[in-house]
Amino acid sequence: MREGVGLPGRSELVVYGRHAVREAIGSDGARVLEVMLARGASAEDRRALRALIEPEGIPLEELTRDALTQQTGASRHDQGVAARIELQRVSELEAFLERRKGRAARQPLRLLGLDGVTNPQNVGMVVRSVVAAGLDGLVWPRVGQPWVNGLVVRAAAGAIFECPILVCDRLESAVATLQASGVTCIGLDAEASTPLFSLEPPHRAAWLLGSESQGLSPDVRSLLDACVSIPMAGRIESLNVAVAAGLVCFHAAGLLRPASA
Repeated sequence: MREGVGLPGRSELVVYGRHAVREAIGSDGARVLEVMLARGASAEDRRALRALIEPEGIPLEELTRDALTQQTGASRHDQGVAARIELQRVSELEAFLERRKGRAARQPLRLLGLDGVTNPQNVGMVVRSVVAAGLDGLVWPRVGQPWVNGLVVRAAAGAIFECPILVCDRLESAVATLQASGVTCIGLDAEASTPLFSLEPPHRAAWLLGSESQGLSPDVRSLLDACVSIPMAGRIESLNVAVAAGLVCFHAAGLLRPASA
């Protein structure tokens, strides 16, 4: 991976695999700077790729297999194709909140944040739920969570390009920033007495989830306005964080309520 690419909070990174590259080319949420193809690709693959990139004016660079692996770090999964891109929906949390002041504050605000969730597969699946439920953004700490990488992109199945990413230094400082902007911060905690589905989503709210093994960190939990739990009918202590995030996202967006008769 090139110097400066994929660093925490940076919008430039390398994505790989046919599906991810096609998704990036077709999304307004990604600016494709160049596409890289391993030498020896079939004529059919080369033609299909050129048909996508030439109308967009995207340059194509053909690399040796080893050189492409240096870019992706994933020779078993990159399928011989990668792209260097800039994410277009990355902003600093404070700048985002500044834009949501005044008249914009009248509109509901629904955010999700992760605390110490380090598995890229889970992070990518959480991204999918944020986009699918139509939340306004995913609060993304530079510290304690991996930045967007090829594994996250792969798990998100293209949703990463559509997800508003709101970057902060640490989640603890983000909670204070959110609360100062009138955003209610609600944590998911298996020990909380208030069930998730009994809490009416506040007008402006950020929902925070911790890792499966540790849950929310004490520093974050101590700052929250409220905590809720997901009710369990069976003898299970907790759900996978990506599954739990899906329930939270759709509840926060008001999409789990029964339709009126």
